[in-house]
Amino acid sequence: MIDETFHYHTRYNLVSALDLSTEAFQGEAKCRVRVNGNTVIASELPDNPGMSLTNAAEEVAMQVAGHYEIPLGELTWIEHYPEEPNHEESFDRVDFSFERGRLTKPRWKPITKEEAIGMLGDYHD
Repeated sequence: MIDETFHYHTRYNLVSALDLSTEAFQGEAKCRVRVNGNTVIASELPDNPGMSLTNAAEEVAMQVAGHYEIPLGELTWIEHYPEEPNHEESFDRVDFSFERGRLTKPRWKPITKEEAIGMLGDYHD
């Protein structure tokens, strides 16, 4: 099983208030990934400098799948937020639609930690 920090880039648009033109900028962010076969648990890190996993779900999942050579149609994506002072630990299975070679339309379904561990297999905190 792979357990490491994964750096990802996100696209976001800024609109100039003066001329209303749109420019694309790259933002860098990071998360922890645990990969076993086609299953990934992606964990938000408290020191993530960029866009959250939830807000960049499709982009991060595609980048992780590409990096670890997981076919997009076979990817099982689990989003994890660790416990923090104002937030309980949570796990969500995220299902995507697949359109024109890209993951789209993420749908989150809360699952238990035990379900996430079962999907990943050889999991260790």
